[in-house]
Amino acid sequence: MTIGLGEFLSLLCALLWAFAVICYRKAGDHINVSAMNLFKISLTLVLMVPTLYFTDGFTLPDLSLEDWGLLLISGFFGIMLADLYYLRALQLIGAGLTGLTGSLYSPFVVFLSFFYLGERLNSWQIMGMALVIVGVIVISYRKKSLTVESPPIRGFVYAALGVFFTALGIVIVKPVTAEIPFFWIITIRTIGGVLTMFLFNLLLRKNLNPLAIMKSKGRYWLLAGAVLGQYLSTMVWVAGYKYTSASVASILNETASIFILILGWLILKEPMSSRKIMGAIISVSGVFIVLQMSY
Repeated sequence: MTIGLGEFLSLLCALLWAFAVICYRKAGDHINVSAMNLFKISLTLVLMVPTLYFTDGFTLPDLSLEDWGLLLISGFFGIMLADLYYLRALQLIGAGLTGLTGSLYSPFVVFLSFFYLGERLNSWQIMGMALVIVGVIVISYRKKSLTVESPPIRGFVYAALGVFFTALGIVIVKPVTAEIPFFWIITIRTIGGVLTMFLFNLLLRKNLNPLAIMKSKGRYWLLAGAVLGQYLSTMVWVAGYKYTSASVASILNETASIFILILGWLILKEPMSSRKIMGAIISVSGVFIVLQMSY
């Protein structure tokens, strides 16, 4: 069996995101989460300007005030808030465990679509979501310190919240995306993320100059993560969907959690265990069922 261009690009997208997560984890040793988030969102916006010019053009799409509101709010939930929680989870529980919690993404999308978009769930989807949750529980289980205050448990909560807000950001904007050029959607959502992240840092009196990070020890890791994870992986993700079916692309994108687990073990020297492997297999099996039964 030969792999097509679309399948290759979808796997490449997962691998790029996995490397980005490793970079964010390394950068988190030297840079606080708020500064990291403001920098990478700002850099993404800068990179999107020439990308927008060469793809969809600078002609502003015909959007209503409500459309603008939904896109900007989507940026707040799906970029600013989601990434804040995700980056904090990386600091607390590491890349491998945070990446595996990303398996909750597809079940969250299906669950939110049921309430917000009126999409129905079937018994297979429910079973798939249950498997994902079981897998995450297996991965996160600790015999000791099972309190909310313990860093490991808090890390899993932050990771789950990050994935949930990512899914929420996608679902709430879905009704207005049909007639809007894709790269304009990314750009406007990024603007929403930058503005709300700027206001967040302003309210907390944190550093508002993203360029100040370039003096930090973790600057190269963060720069690499922003380019790989916020920019390049998005481009490859779009190309993957263009050259293969959406169901196949979605399933292959979910392999990012496995790549993150392996890279976290190889590069960050994070411990590998049979429990992690078992939980990963259970979660990925659930993802496959949810995605396969969604098409």
